[in-house]
Amino acid sequence: MMFLVLLLVPLYSQGENDFQWTQTERGSFYYGTFPPTFTWGVGSSAYQTEGAWDKDGKGQSIWDAFTHKKGKTFMNQTADSSCDGYYKVKEDMDLLKELKVSHYRLSISWPRLIPTGIKAESVNEMGIKYYNNLINVLLENNITPVVTLYHWDLPQTLQEKFGGWQNITMITYFNDYANLCFEKFGDRVKYWITFSNPWSVAVEGYETGEHAPGLKLRGTGVYKAAHNLIKAHARVWHSYNKHWRSRQNGMIGISLTTDWGEPVDISSQKDIEAAERFVQFNFGWFANPIYNGDYPQIMKEYIGQKSAHQNLGMSRLPIFTSQEKAFIKGTSDFLGVGHFTTRYITNRNFPSTQGPSYFTDKDLMELVDPKWPEPESKWLYSVPWGFRRLLNFVKTQYGSPLVLVTENGVSEKMHCAQLCDEWRIHYLKGYINEMLKAIKDGVRIQGYTAWSLLDKFEWDEGFSERFGLYYVEFKNKNKPRYPKASVQFYKKIIRANGFPNFRETL
Repeated sequence: MMFLVLLLVPLYSQGENDFQWTQTERGSFYYGTFPPTFTWGVGSSAYQTEGAWDKDGKGQSIWDAFTHKKGKTFMNQTADSSCDGYYKVKEDMDLLKELKVSHYRLSISWPRLIPTGIKAESVNEMGIKYYNNLINVLLENNITPVVTLYHWDLPQTLQEKFGGWQNITMITYFNDYANLCFEKFGDRVKYWITFSNPWSVAVEGYETGEHAPGLKLRGTGVYKAAHNLIKAHARVWHSYNKHWRSRQNGMIGISLTTDWGEPVDISSQKDIEAAERFVQFNFGWFANPIYNGDYPQIMKEYIGQKSAHQNLGMSRLPIFTSQEKAFIKGTSDFLGVGHFTTRYITNRNFPSTQGPSYFTDKDLMELVDPKWPEPESKWLYSVPWGFRRLLNFVKTQYGSPLVLVTENGVSEKMHCAQLCDEWRIHYLKGYINEMLKAIKDGVRIQGYTAWSLLDKFEWDEGFSERFGLYYVEFKNKNKPRYPKASVQFYKKIIRANGFPNFRETL
């Protein structure tokens, strides 16, 4: 069975003027620089880094509640204090200045601003003060804030009262929260992201239960949650467009994260179609309604057929009305793309008698190439060429949107005493170079965000995975930060704006 194969599906094919793809080019290095206006940044999220989980009027989030239950995370670890980022704005700003990044992606904690999640009940002025200070300090240092409204930390009250994203009521409460953010911060924030990786919110929160709120509503709740997330995104985009854009002149989009899927056997039409399903069920699920007006046709067909075989009266995939389709289509000024790794995909038919499941709805199996380098974290293989594939897919499928790479990076499990994260340097070099090739292909990429600034709390993995360019000593109460070797590497990339000289070793 062939592993290293080229994808020749018309859906993924390239135009005549695009940078040509060859087997040789997969392993070759492309020397060149990024456009002069290209921006370089790093990112983080509120829950993973801030700590101060119950300080200064902050309400409880679903992740606070989830991690405080035994058996939910690695060694029952929590982000109650994490990096103590809430208290270390100046210290972390010094790290950003050292990197010389032009943008910093952060998220606002909804329960820190609105403790119960319901604006009419209370607004926490201390939370507003904290984010005002953070935004102001960034701008004083010529660093553009890219602000995510929702990076998974739903107010726990909304989960308890309404069932979280299962309930359409969330759309109104999220819109109220977003408008508060636009009102308080929008005079200075010009790049907004509604949701970070809604796939994970829906699948890991409502299908597998690995993430907060820890529900296992297999094959049903996952689609209902995603449906409400998409409609909430559109509602907020229209609010910004109608009430704030003319005054604040900002942009608003969404950040979607996915692996790339490549067919195992290029001679198998079933594998080719399975690879397409993989990307559509992961990425197209959210991108297609926003750019093309409805769920991918392949999702509607497969879930509809499975639902019929399960003797259900209707498809488990909700339906957008014609009015909703029109309302959702076109609601993104830019597309945030997050990407970490690639999988090979082969067709596998799962009988409908197994019961509803998002995973069996896809009828496929994910594989890895045994020749790929052994990863530090079991899921995160370094496969740089998949990044270029994904970026070209975005261009082809969604009308060449403006793209901001919102997260890309790699974790390590082992700690090197000299902070010599050579694995991360190798990963970043390969992925950034494939992104440069994608720009030569004609993909409109405006910036890149390395994930992440700091080692931080990694959800169900706790502190066992480290994504940071800076090492955080969590066992020390002062949470000191130390630069890893990748800091100097990334600084060099930023300073050179790419790879200008083949004689210079990066």
